Amino acid sequence: MIKFLGSRKGQVLPYRLLIYILICSSFFTILGTSVQLYMEYRSDVSEIEKAMSQIENSYANTISASLWDINIDHVKIQLEGAKKLPGMRYLEVSDMTSGAVESVVSVGLIPSNGKIIEKTFVLSHLVDGRRVDVGQLRVVADLENVINRLKHRVFVVLLMQGIKTFLVALCILIIIYYMVTRHLQSMADYAQEMDIDNLERPLVLNRRKNRKKFDEFDKVAKAFNDMRLNLIRDIAERKKAEEALMQSNMIVEKSPVVLFKWRAEDGWPVELVSKNVTQLGFNADDFMSGKINFIDVIHPEDRGRAISEVKKHQNSGADHFKQEYRIIAPDGRVIWTEDSIVVARDAEGVITHYMGIVADSTERKKSENELARLRNLLKNTIDSMPTVLVGIDDSGHIIQWNRSAEEETGLSWKEVKGLPLTDVFPQLESEQELISEAVSMFKIREKPKVPFTVNGAILYKNLKVYPLLDSEEGGGAVLLIDDVTMKSRLEEMMIQTEKMMSVGGLAAGMAHEINNPLGAILSGVQGAERRLSPSLPKNVEVASEIDLDLDKVQEYMDKRGIIGYLRGISDAGRRAAQIVRNMLEFSRKSESVRVTTDVKGLLEKSLSLAANDYDLKKKYDFKTIDIRRDYEQGLPQINITETEIEQVFLNIFKNAAQAMSDKDFGDERPCLTLRTRKDGGFVRIEVEDNGPGMEEDVRKRVFEPFYTTKHVGLGTGLGLSVSYFIIARNHEGEFLVESEPGKGTKFIIRLPEAAVSS
Repeated sequence: MIKFLGSRKGQVLPYRLLIYILICSSFFTILGTSVQLYMEYRSDVSEIEKAMSQIENSYANTISASLWDINIDHVKIQLEGAKKLPGMRYLEVSDMTSGAVESVVSVGLIPSNGKIIEKTFVLSHLVDGRRVDVGQLRVVADLENVINRLKHRVFVVLLMQGIKTFLVALCILIIIYYMVTRHLQSMADYAQEMDIDNLERPLVLNRRKNRKKFDEFDKVAKAFNDMRLNLIRDIAERKKAEEALMQSNMIVEKSPVVLFKWRAEDGWPVELVSKNVTQLGFNADDFMSGKINFIDVIHPEDRGRAISEVKKHQNSGADHFKQEYRIIAPDGRVIWTEDSIVVARDAEGVITHYMGIVADSTERKKSENELARLRNLLKNTIDSMPTVLVGIDDSGHIIQWNRSAEEETGLSWKEVKGLPLTDVFPQLESEQELISEAVSMFKIREKPKVPFTVNGAILYKNLKVYPLLDSEEGGGAVLLIDDVTMKSRLEEMMIQTEKMMSVGGLAAGMAHEINNPLGAILSGVQGAERRLSPSLPKNVEVASEIDLDLDKVQEYMDKRGIIGYLRGISDAGRRAAQIVRNMLEFSRKSESVRVTTDVKGLLEKSLSLAANDYDLKKKYDFKTIDIRRDYEQGLPQINITETEIEQVFLNIFKNAAQAMSDKDFGDERPCLTLRTRKDGGFVRIEVEDNGPGMEEDVRKRVFEPFYTTKHVGLGTGLGLSVSYFIIARNHEGEFLVESEPGKGTKFIIRLPEAAVSS
């Protein structure tokens, strides 16, 4: 121990070890103590938080009920009970039913030291099946006792740990000295005395001779002695290496690459350059004399990048890296070069030199630039196409993806690269045969109006498949997908409009032709009923003249059902007259007076009329349907003929009710959703049901006159066609329908907003 404390001059490792051991031990002591104290603190705080959770779970509902019943005394009793929980110092209940937060009752005091935990709970009460916020509960807990106890624990723990740390560090230092330090000193002395002329004396450590195991110091001593033997052998081989180096220099001088070595200083002064630098147009002596530094020959536009790249590799600790830049030859030629650099460091790891080979890559760079230009041109051309372009290989995996495809799917090229086409476009699963046929037969194939379901809506796209006749991937194809949804709908609307216009003229002629005989039928039936009625004096007078009893005639007609026949003829005539009126309305533009009105009020009025129209006697009772309203606030008003638009709404409501009556909802209920939105210069009205929906061929024909899917006697097929003309022709709007089987039907009406008077 005395010898250790009086160690030789120059030995600093023992003292450094003592300092480091003390620092590390103290650090971990403080860290462990901190963790222990933090866990105790969290435990105490957790008890307080449990108490707050108990208040929220056990007291909040009771306090809410008492506050709702305005039983302040009961609220205060609850607060007194909650205040007895661990750490609780202040509880306050505030009332929110008046719209503002007002304190009602409180118990305890808020600690003034600021070391508190505070929480606020919303008090809600269940009223008629829904939660109503009636107030809030503020809870304040005190942490002063927790912090005082932790301060006492800090002093005791740190004192005991500090004593233990010092004693353990001292013992470790003594052990390290006897086991490590003295042997390191012996090896250091041996290394200082060793030179190239004194390599015969081996390194021997002062250790016991009867050791059974070969430890690390024995390995180090053996390594020193092996190094000594290697040095002796290396000296003998050095001459051979010098001769080999001369031969290597001859190879370098005749190679297409130039060898450089420059110092890691400003300007990169050259220390060594192979004589074949003349192939780049330079003279080796200009570099070696310092007339030209290496940085001087680099193109000014590449110089800053080259320097920053070297610094980047230097900071990353790289021992080898590559660069590409241009140099300017003395004759003015610009030469692209590629170098491979090795970093040289001194014994302390500081970079002293850079060594590398520089090769002329001008021709290769020109080829790469041209190839890159062509690739960019091709990519920009493909990305500029408004059509979705997807390339696939012969196995159906994606190998090309343009910007339109990214915008269509929201997936980038990296996300879809190599994926099967049907994983990204599952709608094309049914078109695999078409695609395979194009690839195998090397023929262009196309299919118009392929349906795509996107977010519940059906879109139509034209698909064209172009086979790849020669590609690196072997086979494959390019798919062009054009969205023609709007075009298809415009075509449908044009066809529908042409149908309406052609049928409109026919309807007008038919209505006028039918009206005349229909009037005669109704007049004849009405006249027959009047001539047979015993209530008219003239009938009684004429019957008396021929001794006829009109009462007996009435009895006979009643028993034989003649009166029923006449009434049936009258009802059928009036129904036919209504059809004629619908046909006339269908064929001519209304000149009714328009008013400016609110869409929401008009919808609510139409709902009221519909509810009164459908009673429990009918199969499609309107009162059993759930009505959901989704009205946008602040909608502009519309200028319309109210009765006509009400007729349209009632028609849609009636069709929806009848359609939903044909569906088995099970546990679900029939539902009608009314939705309004501002849509540019229009007001958009949507009426959506959750009925059985329509097939595509039915959806396309719903506005055709006399087309109906209802049973005989339940519809004429004029309701929606008349509604279409009311919206499209009378009000310059749009009337659309969207539907899928099993997913309900949505009618969309767009009406121009009313002009604002200045």
